[in-house]
Amino acid sequence: MSRGLRQLLLWGFGLLRWLIWVVALGFLLLEARELTAQRQLTQITVFAVLFLVASFQLSTARFLVTGPDAGEAPTVLQSALAMFAASLFSVLDGALDQIFVLLPAGAAGSAAPLLHLLNWAVNLVCMVLALASIELFLATLRRLIARF
Repeated sequence: MSRGLRQLLLWGFGLLRWLIWVVALGFLLLEARELTAQRQLTQITVFAVLFLVASFQLSTARFLVTGPDAGEAPTVLQSALAMFAASLFSVLDGALDQIFVLLPAGAAGSAAPLLHLLNWAVNLVCMVLALASIELFLATLRRLIARF
């Protein structure tokens, strides 16, 4: 790999790292707003994206096992498992949102704030897992690219 391409990739991963944090913060803010609007399109999209990233990470781990960088495979596998868990929390978030939609107005009563807090906590866990996974994965990719 040429030195220029390697530097561009390393710079790009650094920029991507910060952009992912900005997107995650934006998502949490949007999710807080959507709790009142109950729109489900983002739930499906987030689940699909997280699941696809987990699949890519798992494929990368499988590839690394067979190569000279097999020592990095467990880290990438850990990253893939965290991303897969994040996608499951995204599904749980969608299920909780659907429960809110199905409840008659005022049926939750005094439990409504607690349910909304639970929903936000599920989103927070989802984002923390996804961000931790991406941080771990990008750090591993940076190490691998630096070796070329």
